[in-house]
Amino acid sequence: MTLKICFLMTDAVSFNVLYRDQLEYIRDHADVEITLICGGDKQQLDILRERKIGKVINLNFQRKPSLFKDAQSLALLTRYMLSNRFDVVVYLTPKALLLGSIASAVTLQKRRIAFSVGRAYENFSGLKKRVFQGLDILSFGLSHEVLFVSESLLSVCLAENILKKSKATVIDNGSFNGIDTDLLQPMAQLEKEALRKKYKIPENTFVICVVGRVCDDKGFKDIEYISEKLRAENVYFMFIGDCEDDVGKVVVEKVVKDNRGVYIPANPNVHEVFQCADLHLFLSYREGFGSVAIEAASCAVPTFAYDVVGVKDSVKEGISGRKFNFKDMSSVAEAISAAATDKEFEKRYPDARDWAIANFERKQLWQSYLSFYLRNRDDRVNDKRRAAK
Repeated sequence: MTLKICFLMTDAVSFNVLYRDQLEYIRDHADVEITLICGGDKQQLDILRERKIGKVINLNFQRKPSLFKDAQSLALLTRYMLSNRFDVVVYLTPKALLLGSIASAVTLQKRRIAFSVGRAYENFSGLKKRVFQGLDILSFGLSHEVLFVSESLLSVCLAENILKKSKATVIDNGSFNGIDTDLLQPMAQLEKEALRKKYKIPENTFVICVVGRVCDDKGFKDIEYISEKLRAENVYFMFIGDCEDDVGKVVVEKVVKDNRGVYIPANPNVHEVFQCADLHLFLSYREGFGSVAIEAASCAVPTFAYDVVGVKDSVKEGISGRKFNFKDMSSVAEAISAAATDKEFEKRYPDARDWAIANFERKQLWQSYLSFYLRNRDDRVNDKRRAAK
């Protein structure tokens, strides 16, 4: 009995990054027919099609709000769903969450699943926040079930009365795609030294990596403050990720110009950055989960982070790193200074990798997601078998 499942995301690049290898696993481990609906540029759409996961439908979803274009996309999506029936429809990322929930409800799709992977409005206030909360209330209200990428994200949504608890689920220990523990593993000292030479990192420095989007809401103003406080210390920064605003760009350029760090554009070799580092610094203001923290842990590199939604789940206090009060930059700087002069620091978090493997190994997580998607179908098959006896 083939399960027809449809995934909707705003942009094809999200399928290619967030769903890396997971969709192939679903394709290969169940009798499913997959449809992927999104927008995006031709290059990313071509990459998605080349993965041969299933049918790819480009409905030209736009990231930025546009009443005309969004209405056009909603009309196209509704028309497509009127002529295509699915057993399961899963929608995630803000625009696809809204359009997907409306179109699948209007067309009475059998099982509608909203997937909340984070809230861009986490630190908003007043009317602006209430508007965005209202959109989530609408999307979740039109859905049969709501997946959350972390327990802390679910908790804040319940506290704000955005949905009923009976609809909500977190799979396993959270995380969207888990971690490749074979790729993300610690390096022996000689291999680490070779990697540092590759990236032209000065010898005998305490290396701090900052991984992810280079922008304001990833805490780059705070990183600027901390880097200045540590100017006299023997520390060196590695930044990897796309520059998305001038705030982050200015901070990175200043640190690099002062020969206190290196910038690496986003690329598939992010594991090497973790493997070079002594510490992962993660001062994001908001996260759905914070996958970079478990990736660092898998490489036996501890994370220093703010204790915010999402990160509460991806950093285990005293096991994979430390969490600090939001915006407490002075305490973070002091802790880094102490770590940089601690000859035993690399031994302070010996269980980080074991914790990451036990809780977030990717194939185990993928199977749990697949079992969740198959659940109702399997229940129906068992009901038919019992009825036939």
